[in-house]
Parts: sequence; structure tokens; C-alpha cells
Amino acid sequence: MAQTTRIITLDTETTGLHCDQGDRIIEIGCVAIEGRMMKSSSDNQLQIFVNPEREVPEDAVAIHGITTEFLADKPKFAQIADEFLDFVRGSTLVIHNAAFDTGFLNMELGRCGLGKIEDYVTEVIDTVKLAKKLLPGRSVSLDKLCNYYEIDNSNRKLHGALLDAELLGEVYIALTRGEDKLEYDHVDVNDIPAMPDSSRMVIVRATEEELAEHHRILGIADKKSKSTCAWNKLYAADAAAEAPAAAE
Repeated sequence: MAQTTRIITLDTETTGLHCDQGDRIIEIGCVAIEGRMMKSSSDNQLQIFVNPEREVPEDAVAIHGITTEFLADKPKFAQIADEFLDFVRGSTLVIHNAAFDTGFLNMELGRCGLGKIEDYVTEVIDTVKLAKKLLPGRSVSLDKLCNYYEIDNSNRKLHGALLDAELLGEVYIALTRGEDKLEYDHVDVNDIPAMPDSSRMVIVRATEEELAEHHRILGIADKKSKSTCAWNKLYAADAAAEAPAAAE
């Protein structure tokens, strides 16, 4: 079976908005998504603060809270470029308003003679464009998407690259939930292998975390449709059937 491309959500914080006018990257945050689940281990996350070799303007500090003094002893981009590229190499990058972040990354990589970020990854997905396509007419800011999908963003008092990459991962999973379906259109029934002997089958049950997420999504589905989804109807029927037995 072919190995799927690693998916990594990415965000940056910068000294300003214009990579072509001297603004620099000051933080990079990356989070890997595995099996459509967010993992918090050190192998699946990367957070790097970068000395921009310039002052951080007060209006930028007001957005992300990262000061010139805090960054004074942090490595320069050239010193962390290899670590960053090793983490994202060969992956699909998921970025909110990708043109902004890739513009800054390409500026920084270019200063080091390392080409462009597109040289190292298989694809860049812009979740702003994806959200506009899937949710026409809705606001597609990260906060608005978190609210729409009922993702807890209460810790987002200030912008932060790692925190925003984590939230973006949850948003991306929600946006693409309809894509994780089986396709049988072109399957030859003669190619379908026989079911293994039941004695050799291993039952993998959902974890408590997975069940909780499942029920959370069903609750959102009920709320958005102003109805009761099939799964919840089934659960209700099962609970009603079990109630008399429990009473006995």
C-alpha cells in the first residue's frame, strides 16, 4: 500500500506585513496531522523563534506579543533553516492565506540561497481558498472558522504561530471531513480479496478521545441541520431498547 503524504499545518509570525519591504519572520509553527488526528508529541510539532535582525514594531507586538528583547538571543533564520526544511520536507503544507506565509518563507530561504519552499514540499493548500469554496458567503478568518466548527479558540488572546497551526489543523480536518470516504466507482469485484478467517481478525475499538470527538461532530451536525442525524437516531433507539432490560 502506498504511503500517504505527511500533512503539516504551518503558520508564521512576522515583524510586519511586507516581505518585500524589509519585514522578517520571527516565529514558525508547524503541526503534523496523522490519521486525521492532531498529535501533541515533539515529533509532530515544531516551534522556532527567529531573531529578525531588526526591531519589532509596536503595532506588530500588539498582535503577537513577541518583542525585540525576547528575540535578541534567538537564532537567525539561516541557523534554523535546515531544521525547518527537514521537518516539512516531502509534506503537504496547509496554510491559512498561503501567499502571505510562502512569500515570507521564500524571502528568507532566498536570502540563504536555498530556493523556495515549493522546492521542498509536494503541495501547498490554502485553507482560505478551500473555505471560500466549501462555505460560500461566510467569513473565512481563522477565528470565524473555529466558531463555525465549534473549535475551542479561547486561548487565542494573541496570535502565535504554533497555536494558530494547531487551530488550523482542527479547521482543516473539519473542512475536509467529507473527503475521507471510500470510492467504489471503478472497483472490479474480482479484485476484492476474501474476508480473512474470523479467528485471525483483530477488532480495533475507538478510544475514549475518538468517541468524544465523534459525538462532538454529531452534535454540530444536528445543530447545523436543525434535525437529528442518523447516528444519533440510532443511538437513541439503542438506548430505548436497553432501558427496559436495565429496569428488569
